[in-house]
Amino acid sequence: MGSNVIDADVVARRLLALSEALTNLERPECRDAKQLRADAVLRAAVERWIQVAIEVCVDVAHHVIATEGWTPPATGRAAFMTLAGHGRLDQALAQRLGGAVGLRNLLVHDYADIDLDRLASIVGTDFDDLREFARTAAQWIET
Repeated sequence: MGSNVIDADVVARRLLALSEALTNLERPECRDAKQLRADAVLRAAVERWIQVAIEVCVDVAHHVIATEGWTPPATGRAAFMTLAGHGRLDQALAQRLGGAVGLRNLLVHDYADIDLDRLASIVGTDFDDLREFARTAAQWIET
């Protein structure tokens, strides 16, 4: 069984990393496919910031699940569904975050086939779910 006390320091440090990654991704050049094609360092940075942002959410989900003593999920996608199943996360948000895990997997495992137009579009529009998760997770550690 878990200790039933979420480690606020663990969660806060990860949420800070999430905030930093999302702040970096707000730079205009991060959502410009032409610049991503022309600048390999920028592309690598964008891919890494996205990976970190999503991985933070997965890590926090796993931390909460372990703390509560719930059955460990086999995947990051399943971790969000576990949180939803226990009332810690909205079901629709959990499903969308599962999709984000798919993007993370694409960046990590299929890096040679990244569609830079799609990646630039995602950077420009698709991080509200990660921000919503961060707001929710921050409430779990408020005292």
